[in-house]
Amino acid sequence: MFVGKVVGTLWSTKKTANIESLRFLIIHPYDLDKDPTKSIVVAADVLGAGIGELVMVAYGRAARLAVGNEDCSIEAAVVGIIDEIEIDADEVHSDSHLSYIRWKKRVDSKDSGDS
Repeated sequence: MFVGKVVGTLWSTKKTANIESLRFLIIHPYDLDKDPTKSIVVAADVLGAGIGELVMVAYGRAARLAVGNEDCSIEAAVVGIIDEIEIDADEVHSDSHLSYIRWKKRVDSKDSGDS
């Protein structure tokens, strides 16, 4: 499993029957310093994640179980939309230049019901 940022959506008009109902996102994986890696991953999404959100992504059988079809033709799936991350780099023995990392999802007042 890894953490990544949704950077796009993938549309395909022709695909195998066992993935026809799935939505696909382009995910940019992040390392523990929250820096993007150099690769991207296509992941199925049944949770409704949006562009710019941080997500947890599972691979393999865990991904297929997450979308509810162990026989579908996917390798990765969004299994969570992240609200907050807190990492003490000293505890994970990272080569991080940061000693502490904290990220919290921004909630707009119009989204939270506040006026």
